[in-house]
Amino acid sequence: MRVENSIKNIISSLSNNIITSLLGFVSRTIFIYTLGKSYLGISALLQNVFGLLAISELGISTAIGFSLYKPLAEGDNKLISTLMTIYKKAYRVIGVTILILGIVLYRYLDFFVDPSQQPKEILYIYFMYLANIVVGYFLSYKTTLISSDQKAYKLVPIQIKINIATLLIQIGYLLVFKEYLGYLAIQILSSMFINIIQNRFITKEYDYINFNSNDKLPLTEKKTIIKNISGLMAAKLGDFCVNSTDNLIISKFVDLASVAIYSNYIMIRNLVNGYIGILFGAITSSFGNLVAEGDNKKSLEVFNILFLLSFIIYSFEAVSFICLFNPFIGDLWIGKEYLFPIHVVLAIVINNYLTGLRMPIITMKSAAGIYVEDAWVPFGFAIINLGVSIILGKYWGVFGVIVGSIIGSICTADWFRPIVIFRKVFKVSSWDYFKNYFKYIVLGLAYMFISVEICNIISVSNIFINFVLRCFICVFVPNIITILLFFNTSEFKYLYNVFSNMFLSKIVSKFRRKENA
Repeated sequence: MRVENSIKNIISSLSNNIITSLLGFVSRTIFIYTLGKSYLGISALLQNVFGLLAISELGISTAIGFSLYKPLAEGDNKLISTLMTIYKKAYRVIGVTILILGIVLYRYLDFFVDPSQQPKEILYIYFMYLANIVVGYFLSYKTTLISSDQKAYKLVPIQIKINIATLLIQIGYLLVFKEYLGYLAIQILSSMFINIIQNRFITKEYDYINFNSNDKLPLTEKKTIIKNISGLMAAKLGDFCVNSTDNLIISKFVDLASVAIYSNYIMIRNLVNGYIGILFGAITSSFGNLVAEGDNKKSLEVFNILFLLSFIIYSFEAVSFICLFNPFIGDLWIGKEYLFPIHVVLAIVINNYLTGLRMPIITMKSAAGIYVEDAWVPFGFAIINLGVSIILGKYWGVFGVIVGSIIGSICTADWFRPIVIFRKVFKVSSWDYFKNYFKYIVLGLAYMFISVEICNIISVSNIFINFVLRCFICVFVPNIITILLFFNTSEFKYLYNVFSNMFLSKIVSKFRRKENA
């Protein structure tokens, strides 16, 4: 059942993402052509500003989600009801807190964006964003329950219908009115509507759960949640400083136009990472159950398989990004005025690749509920990242800001978290992990170098043919080398058997349907 639910979550989430991302890409293209860099830049910047306010969440959703695994597995409806009631109350307090902080923070918006670069409707834009995030905290808490129960795929039909309708309405609005406030209002109303519909569905699906319970949380459970939240507070702050400050620093030390250009690269990166994240997100709950069983050897074997899978996926992604980013954005999409130089693109790609290689560690950390042991890491990561990014950003612009993130990760999370995970969860040395980690880094960089050189050699003048040729190189070069290097390993054989069985089962089922027709 664990594997079956993971597969259902992956397939359903992929279906939703494919449809909404394609329409979202069309919507963004029309957005750029109708509204331009100024609105694109302020949109990206405000997402980061409100990411700062989201620190108020303190990791409560993650802590509650982890606490739900056991009572869901044991059918302890009383404890589930108590946890969800506490969660609802906490999110209401957080929503009010964010509203107050958001009002105060508006007074300091000029610090991040020079008033001469701000759109004339900035007051309305800012508070519409604020209203959207505050309302979300009052309406979204129930989704944690269905996600922890590995049944989030049941929400996908709702999400697909509403997201498609929203994007089509937004596209039509931009084409007719070419105006941002109405575009934003449509998004806010859609977010509210989808949360209301999902809440009703979850309430009906879990009609045996009392979301207004008067029971008190057991002392042991309370201590566990408080302990996890105390560790997650540091993680939330650190993650913001690492992942959500780039646009703030670029806006402050470069300009808003660079924020707009950078946001296009990040949008494409996030679009692709969203699909990969679905895979790892669906696996996390299954990992949580596996860790709870206490079989350290089996957990380590699965981790090594996941580590190889992350290398295969993210090395292929890195090659694709470095070879296709600029040809796609400049030649096929929105023009060369939205391009960064190749050294900036390389920094973006390497930073993303290192983050990808950390995904198995992050997945295991969440599944095992390890939140306190590495609490210093986010602070260390954030301090180094912010300090180096600000210093280098003054001299090297966007390139320096991204290099700050790379240096921060290498100096903190990349070496300490694996040590904690291997000591606490697998109870073995992390030496083999680091050997594989450095091997994967070297191979990833080699894949990128080889692929770029081949692309430069076979480059042709026709932009469409050139792009197609580059796509073939991205598909074949990293994956063929990976097969040659790893086909004899037990991890690769396991992955091959899993994917080949999935593929063969689909073929067999199609033939059976034809025979029965």
